Amino acid sequence: MSINKELEVLYQNWLQSHPGHFVTGGVVDEDMFSSCEVKLLFLLKEVNDVDQIENWSLVQLMQDQIERMEFYRIWETVGLWNFGLLQGFPPYQKLKYMKEANITEGLLNIATTNLKKTGGSGESNYEEIKEHAIMNKELWMREIEIIKPDVVICGGTFPIVQEILGFEATTCDSGALIGKAMNTLFVDFYHPMYRVSPKVLYAYFKETMKSLGYH
Repeated sequence: MSINKELEVLYQNWLQSHPGHFVTGGVVDEDMFSSCEVKLLFLLKEVNDVDQIENWSLVQLMQDQIERMEFYRIWETVGLWNFGLLQGFPPYQKLKYMKEANITEGLLNIATTNLKKTGGSGESNYEEIKEHAIMNKELWMREIEIIKPDVVICGGTFPIVQEILGFEATTCDSGALIGKAMNTLFVDFYHPMYRVSPKVLYAYFKETMKSLGYH
């Protein structure tokens, strides 16, 4: 069974006992994800969807953006980070050449999900995210087991994940906290929408991944 099919079964079973608004995660392109050298899962907080009118999919959202070649800023950032990793981290300025194609390649090689599966506002409430993560830990832990990433990039979620999983955190050479659990490496990183220059975030992502031996 494919990763996304297995996740679909997980989500359907979960929704039977946990009705309500739900945003699914998954792998954007399974063939590309399975063949890439470093499989990244971006574990974020929640989606920006205050109205919560209908359930939807992060994977479908990204596939729609790729089809239109128009990207929300958060996924533009994630796509360029991962494209940089795939290409041995070229200088930031070089990423701007054929930028949309680079974002597309980066996104096609990732998996993503949120700790909180219901929609929220643009400003996440830390305690609310933490409460959801504790209550639904079996769900997101099972997602990780199914996706089997080499590295989980925790976009503002590392302290919550560390507390729940109970692993020891150490500091890598870039200054980022890291920890091992569930046969993967968790990395404490800024949320892709963190209000700092994209080139600064890219440089820090580059330094962090290189310090972990990925380059």
